[in-house]
Amino acid sequence: MRLPRHTFENRGRSEVDDAAPGSPRERSFQWANFDAATGKFLTAAKGDLYQQALIHPDRNDFAPRIGFAYSPASKTVVRGAYGIFYNHANRLGREGLLGFNLPFIILADSNISGSQNLNSSNAIFRLQDGIPAGFVDISRVNLTSVARKAQDPNQRSPYVQQYSFGVQREIMKDTVLDISYVGNHGVKLPSFRNLNPNTYSFNSLGLPVVGARELSSLGFNGDIQILENLGRSNYNSLQVKFERRLSKGLTLLVSYSYGKALTDSVDHLSTSGAGNGVDVGEYKEPQDPHNRRAEYGPSEFDITHRFVLSGVWQLPFGRGRAMGKNWSRPAELALGGWQFSPIFTWQGGLPLTINQTQIVNIGGERRFRPNRIANGTLPSDQRTVDRWFDTSAFVPLTNATTNQIFGNSGVGILRGPGMVNFDFNLAKDFAVTERIGMQFRAEFFNAFNHTNFGVPGVTIGSGFGQIVSAADARIIQFALKLKF
Repeated sequence: MRLPRHTFENRGRSEVDDAAPGSPRERSFQWANFDAATGKFLTAAKGDLYQQALIHPDRNDFAPRIGFAYSPASKTVVRGAYGIFYNHANRLGREGLLGFNLPFIILADSNISGSQNLNSSNAIFRLQDGIPAGFVDISRVNLTSVARKAQDPNQRSPYVQQYSFGVQREIMKDTVLDISYVGNHGVKLPSFRNLNPNTYSFNSLGLPVVGARELSSLGFNGDIQILENLGRSNYNSLQVKFERRLSKGLTLLVSYSYGKALTDSVDHLSTSGAGNGVDVGEYKEPQDPHNRRAEYGPSEFDITHRFVLSGVWQLPFGRGRAMGKNWSRPAELALGGWQFSPIFTWQGGLPLTINQTQIVNIGGERRFRPNRIANGTLPSDQRTVDRWFDTSAFVPLTNATTNQIFGNSGVGILRGPGMVNFDFNLAKDFAVTERIGMQFRAEFFNAFNHTNFGVPGVTIGSGFGQIVSAADARIIQFALKLKF
């Protein structure tokens, strides 16, 4: 029986200072980066900014912004804007890449085996006595095959160009219609790949033959995860807003957006496998480390259609309102002064990317997609929780697949279930004294208890195409708030 495994890291003091945009440095110079010119990993040292940061600073971050508003006629306004916005640093702190290299980090683990109860006397060692000498020992590490991390020494600051143009018109008193085009274009976005994958070829039968690592001649036979600024994105949308400002106790806002968000560099901390996002099958790792173009498709958060209706309605009952002006105090206390605030949301489904298990291992930092032989989308009347899309439209690559190790299925090619949700709250203010009051609120989330399904399984195998989760059922909560 194998009992708990204990893992320890030997790291020096690691504090990150911002030296310049895009060029953070480690205060004690305890990190290393790959230098393509020398084919070696260089360690940070005292000296100029590059020697300390191992990344050349980007001093070309020009960020102009401009906007205008023009009224060509009464009750009509035309607006437009353009701006460039930078993101100067990525993956700092515990996510810093360069600090995860030898000799500044060493992982060592040990297992306690046995079949009896685990007692304190069975411990490998006690922390109060310190880590035993030689337990974390660099001489026990295979320096040629150990995994490493790197960043492009000429890394540049990612930026997004944002732009919009719209027309706003007052179509009647206190009622405004706004129609706008809103878009953005991301450039030099952070993207990951394996800098040192295995080479491969095909034998006379067309079967893949895995060869040496691409950098094996330099003494590197392990994965090298590299962060480069090669990613791109774009977003284009039509946005319509209908707004009725407070009039006769009613405020109403209706919004609709029709858009498309595309990228080849998804957010690495909210995609599948990161634990923070929804598993729609998109990963930061590409299928082919030398073909980022194949990763271009709908982003993991892309929603084509989204409609939201929200408002505040002061119910016309009670003193000072249309009905019940002369109510008694008990009637006013029970029925007067209520406020109803609904939020209705309808939106389309998230994009889905189909994956499969690894067949040909050419190194880490990559994903595996099957071949797509048909569209895969089922008519709405044929979709069920057991078969949301046509699973037969995808054929996994196997050890017998000839002349191919990358599937042709793309990113975000299917759509998951949409969402329909209605929330509302009822609120009433009570005056205790002139200075003290209370507010009672009854809040209903998913008030109609509508079933909003989760995304189906997107990896070929058990659960493929099946939906096994759903969003929360109806939730009701009450609150009483004092006002002073």
